[in-house]
Amino acid sequence: MKAWWGALSLRARLALAFAAMAAGALIFLLAIVARTLGTAALAEGKILPAAAFALGVFFLGGWFVAEWCLRELGKLAAKARSQTMLPDLRALTLGDSPAAPIPAELEGLAALLRQEAARHDRLLGELQRFTADAAHELRTPLTALRTTGEVALSGHADAATLREAIGTMLEEAVAMSALLERLLRLARLEAKAVEPRTLALAEHLAAWREQVLVLAEEKQVEVELDCPRGTGELSVFTDAALLGHAVTNLLHNAIQHSPPGSRIKIAVRHSHPNEAQAGGTSIAISDQGPGIRPEDQARVFERFYRVDKSRTRASGPSSGGHGLGLCIAKTAVERLGGTLTLRSAVGRGATFTLTLPEV
Repeated sequence: MKAWWGALSLRARLALAFAAMAAGALIFLLAIVARTLGTAALAEGKILPAAAFALGVFFLGGWFVAEWCLRELGKLAAKARSQTMLPDLRALTLGDSPAAPIPAELEGLAALLRQEAARHDRLLGELQRFTADAAHELRTPLTALRTTGEVALSGHADAATLREAIGTMLEEAVAMSALLERLLRLARLEAKAVEPRTLALAEHLAAWREQVLVLAEEKQVEVELDCPRGTGELSVFTDAALLGHAVTNLLHNAIQHSPPGSRIKIAVRHSHPNEAQAGGTSIAISDQGPGIRPEDQARVFERFYRVDKSRTRASGPSSGGHGLGLCIAKTAVERLGGTLTLRSAVGRGATFTLTLPEV
C-alpha cells in the first residue's frame, strides 16, 4: 500500500484525498437517507449511481484544484529563481506583474525563499571577494618568482647573483606555501564539525603557550599565563582543536606586533550567569605593541586585511603576515558559539578577548 501510494504523483494524491473526503461525506449522507427513507430507496438503484457519479466529479474537481495549487507554487518557484540575483529580494511576487500579491497561505514559503535567496547571494558575494583577494595575494609572489627567474636566466648573472636569486625564489615559494596552507586551514575550520568535550583549560593554555615560545624568544618577547585562584582547575566544554586554532593565532598575532623586551599576557576569567550577564569563560590576550587605529579595528577580522601592508610584507614569509590569522581566530570562535572582541588604542597595545558561553 505504501509503495503504491508513493508511486502516485502529487496531483493524484491530492485528488484522491479530495475524493476520499467527499466519499466520507457521501457515505454519511447515504446513512442518513437509509435511516430516513429505508433501505428500499437504496435498493431502487437510483441513489448509488448518483453517488458514484458524484465521486467521479469530486475526483476530477480535486485533480483540477491540485493542478491549480501546484501551478501557483511553480510560479512562485520560477519567480524566486529569476529574482535570486536581484539586489531587492523583497520584490518577490507571484504573477507576471510586480504588483501581483502573494496569497497569504503562501507568504511563509515566499519568506523562506527570500531568506534562502539572500543567503545564496551573500555566500556568492563572499566567494567572489575571497577569490579576488586570494588572486591578488598570490600575484605578488608569483610576479617576484617570474622576475627573479628571468634575471637568473638572462646569462649575465654570476654565481653569487644566481645563489641570491635562488634564495629569493625559495622565500617566495615558502610564502605562497604558507598562504595556501592558511587558506586550506580556514576552509577546514568553516567545514569542520564541532566536537565538544570537557577540557582542563589551564592545561591546554599552557600547551598552546609552549607552541609559540620559540617564536616569542626569537622576538625577545615574554608570554605570561595568568590563571587566578579558582580558574586553575577550570574546565570548559568545547572543541579543543577549534579553541586551539583561535588561541594560537591570537598569540602569533600578538608576538608579530610586539616590540623586543615587551610582554604578552594570557588572562583567564570566569563569570557565573546572573541577571546582568550571561556568564561564561573569557581568555584575554594582551600585547604591548603599537595598537590599532579606530578606523582599522572594525576590519582587522576580515580576510587578507592588514593594518600595515608594507611592514607585514617586508617581515618575510615566516611572519604569517597574510591578513588571515585574526580571520581564522574569529571563524574558530564563532564555530564554538563564542565571541571575539578587540580593545585597543594607538600606542597602548591591543587586547583580544575570546569569550565562551556558559554551557
